[in-house]
Parts: sequence; C-alpha cells; structure tokens
Amino acid sequence: MKIFSLSLFLTMFFLSNLTFAKQLSLLTEYKHTGDVYPPVFFVTNITDSSFKPAIEAYNSFEELDEKAVGLPIGVRVLKGYRTKQDGTQFTTMMLSASTLGIIPVVSNKEFKVRYDIFVQGKSIAQFEYMMDSTDVNNIWTSSYKDKKATPTEELFLKDTISQFFFDLQKEEKSQAVFAEYKEYFN
Repeated sequence: MKIFSLSLFLTMFFLSNLTFAKQLSLLTEYKHTGDVYPPVFFVTNITDSSFKPAIEAYNSFEELDEKAVGLPIGVRVLKGYRTKQDGTQFTTMMLSASTLGIIPVVSNKEFKVRYDIFVQGKSIAQFEYMMDSTDVNNIWTSSYKDKKATPTEELFLKDTISQFFFDLQKEEKSQAVFAEYKEYFN
C-alpha cells in the first residue's frame, strides 16, 4: 500500500510540474525590439474597453487607429465561440428536460481569438489561439443569459496579445510589408 501511495504521489508531482512548466511557457512577457511597426487600421469585435490600450502598451505599432480606413495595413482581432458537437449538450439537455430543469445543461465550447494582418483588405497573416471551456446552465435561463466572457476567457484574451507579438515578430510576410512601408513612407 505504501509503494502504491508513493508512486501515486510521485506521478501526481511530476504531472503537476509538467503542467506548470507548460503554463509558464505561455505567459512569457513580450518586449518589442527594433523598429516600431507602422500605423495600422485597427478592427475588432471585442467590446472590452481595456483591450486596445493593452495592445498599445506594448509600443509595437506607431498607432492603432479605428477610424483611418485609408491606411494600407490593418490589424483585425476577432473573438468567437463555437459549441463542440460532442454529444454532451444533447445528453445533458435530455436529462435536464426529464427532471424539469433540476439537472443543469452542460456544453463544451471553444473560445477562439484570431489576429489578422491585412494589406488593402487582403489577409496576409493569421494567428489563432484557442481555449476549451465548459458551460453549465439552467435549461430555463440559458437562452436569456448574456454572452459575456468568463474571467478565464478574459485572462486568456489578454495573454494572447504577447503571444501574437511573438508570432508576428517571426512572420516573414508581415515583416516584409512593414519594412516596405517604412521604406516608402518614412
């Protein structure tokens, strides 16, 4: 029995450290080096008023302008939800209906944040970040529930900003467009 508990403890210890190390790699802070990227037309469906200032805090772009439609380069940030079709929602909905709503409806969903770099309306680079989550709702009130992001999704959304800048720094097409813009307009 002692050997089993010791092996279980060691397994849990190593798995928890593995998970912790994985989380640390996602939360690295980005520091912009080199030339500042040119001003861009900024489009988003994110209504949180702190999102745009969070991107601007990295000082990577000269300006993120939501009204400058004529700028040749743009950044589009979209968030979205997709309910997974894995049978969980249907099964729990049937159980909930059979108990007149005592048992909640469980649904698995995917929260996705997508960053696009576009030139003259044509996308040249895309960066997608996804997170799986589970919703638990009452069958009677779920249709009236406001579709606000959960605190975990908001934190994930903020964490994607630094990851976006890491990925953008490595993306050759975008870097070439930024260099061409600097060459002709500066």
